[in-house]
Amino acid sequence: MSSLVFLLTRSVKNSFLELLRKPAKLILWILVVAMVVGFFLLSIFTNQNSNGAYDIVWLKGIFFLFILLFIVTAIQKGLSNGDVIFEMSDVNLLFVSPVSPRLILMYGIVRMTKMAFLAGFFILFQSSSLGNGFGVGYDAVLLILLGFILAVCLLQILSLFIYSLTNGKPKRKLAVKLISAAAFLPLAAYICFQFFKTDAPLPALENALHSSVFSWTPVGGWASEGVVSLISGDTGTGLMFLGLLVLTGVLLILYIALSNPDYYEDVLVATETAFERKRTVSEGQLNTEASSKKKVKVSKTGIGGLGTSAVFYKHLRESFRANRLGLWGVSSVITVLGTAVLALFMRGKGNALLILLQILMWMQIFSIGTGRGLKELYMHYIYLIPDSSFRKIVWSNLELVFKVLVESLTIFSIAGIILGEPVLLIALTIVVFTLFSFLLLGINYLSLRWTEADISAGLLIFIYTIAVIVIMLPGLIAALVIGSMFGGIGVYIGLGILAIWELIAALGCFALSKGILHRCDMPVVKTGK
Repeated sequence: MSSLVFLLTRSVKNSFLELLRKPAKLILWILVVAMVVGFFLLSIFTNQNSNGAYDIVWLKGIFFLFILLFIVTAIQKGLSNGDVIFEMSDVNLLFVSPVSPRLILMYGIVRMTKMAFLAGFFILFQSSSLGNGFGVGYDAVLLILLGFILAVCLLQILSLFIYSLTNGKPKRKLAVKLISAAAFLPLAAYICFQFFKTDAPLPALENALHSSVFSWTPVGGWASEGVVSLISGDTGTGLMFLGLLVLTGVLLILYIALSNPDYYEDVLVATETAFERKRTVSEGQLNTEASSKKKVKVSKTGIGGLGTSAVFYKHLRESFRANRLGLWGVSSVITVLGTAVLALFMRGKGNALLILLQILMWMQIFSIGTGRGLKELYMHYIYLIPDSSFRKIVWSNLELVFKVLVESLTIFSIAGIILGEPVLLIALTIVVFTLFSFLLLGINYLSLRWTEADISAGLLIFIYTIAVIVIMLPGLIAALVIGSMFGGIGVYIGLGILAIWELIAALGCFALSKGILHRCDMPVVKTGK
C-alpha cells in the first residue's frame, strides 16, 4: 500500500516540478485558475436574486442526456475491449511488482477519478449560462461537476465489469444488450404514455422529468436527480441518489476484486489498444478509415483535379467513403436534429436564435480541428506539393468550407422556421456562423507560428480558446455597443458588424500566416501529459 501511495504522491510532485521547469505551462495553468476564479466571482455578482429563464427541471433533463452519451459509450467499450484505467507504464512495471492486485485496482480507480475531473473541467466555465438559464449560482456548477465525476467513474467501472463478464462469450454480450435496453424501457414507455395523455410534446416531457420513473433510471436518472435535488435544497433526496452511484461503484469494485483477482488480462486489451492508437496518431496516422481493421466496401475509386486541387477531390472521395451522405456525417445529422429539438423547447423565448448561434459557435471552436484540411498538416504530403502555401491552404480546406456552409444553411433555416424568425435574421446568423468557421481556420494556421507546430495539443487548447475570445472581443463589443443604439433593428446591425469583423480578422490571420506551410515544422500530435 505504501508503494502505491508513494507512486501517487511522486506523480503529483513530478507534475508540479514539471510546471516549474516549463514557465509557459505554469503561466497557462495560472490563466486557467484565474478564469475559473473569475467565473466564480462573476456568478456571485450577476446571479444574485435571479430566477432564470427556465424551470430547473429542464436542467435535470439536459444533464441526463449528457450522461446518457457516456452510458452508451461505456456499454460499447465494455462489449468490445473494456475501458482504460491504466497506462502502458503500469502494465510494464506495476503489474509485475509484488503488490496485491486488489490494491493495484484501487490505484487505477484513483487515477480514473482524476481523468473524470479533467473530462468535466469545462463544466466550471458554465456558471454564466446556468445562471442565466436556470438562476443557479456557482455552488450548482460544483454540484454538477461532482455528479458528473461520480457518474463517469461508475461507468468506467461498469465498462470493466461488462468486459470481464462477456469477453469471448457472445450469449452474455447479447444478454448485456437486452438488459441495457430494458433498463431504459420504463422511461421510454412513460414518456410515450405522457405524449398520448397530453397530446403536447413539451408538457409530456416536463411530466416525465418530474416523475419517479425518470429519477430511478439507472446512472443517468440517479445523477441528474441527485444533483438537481441538492441544488433545490432537498439534501436528503440528493444524497440518496448520489449515494446510489457510490454504492453501485463500490459493489462492482468488490465483485471484480473478490471474484477475479487476476483481472490483468481484462484491462490489458483496452490499455494496449489505447497505447497503439496514441502511437499511430503521434506518427501522423490520423485517417481512421485507413487504420481500421474493418472491411471497407469501395464503391468508387480515383480522384480528379490537377496539382494542389487534387487534395480537395481526395477529401471528397474520403468523405463519401466514410459517410453515405458524403459531407454529412453522423455528427452533422445529430447537430441538425439537436438544434431542431432545442428550437422547439425555446419557442416563444426572446433571442432564441441568437442563443442557438452562441451554442453552435462554442461547439465549432473545438470541432473545427476535426476537418480533413487541418488533419493534412500532420502528414507530410501537403508540404511536398510544389505550389504556394496559400493555394495549398485554400484547396485543402475547401471541402470543410462547403460542409460548414451546407450545415449552417440547414441548421439555421430549420431553427429559424421553427422559431418563426425573420428571413433577414436567419440569413445573418448563417453568415456569422460561416465566417466564424473561416476565422477559426485562420487562427489555427496562424497558431503554427506561436505554438511551434503544436496545434491545440494538450493544455494548449486553453490558449487556443483564449486566443479566439481575444480576437472576437473587439467585434463583439462593437456589435453590442452600436447595435444597442438602434433599438429594434439593432440586432441586425450588430450581427452585420460582427460578420464584418470576423471577415477582417480572418483575412488578417491568413495574411500573417502567409507562406506558413513553407516556414514551419510538421506538427506532431502529443499524446502524453
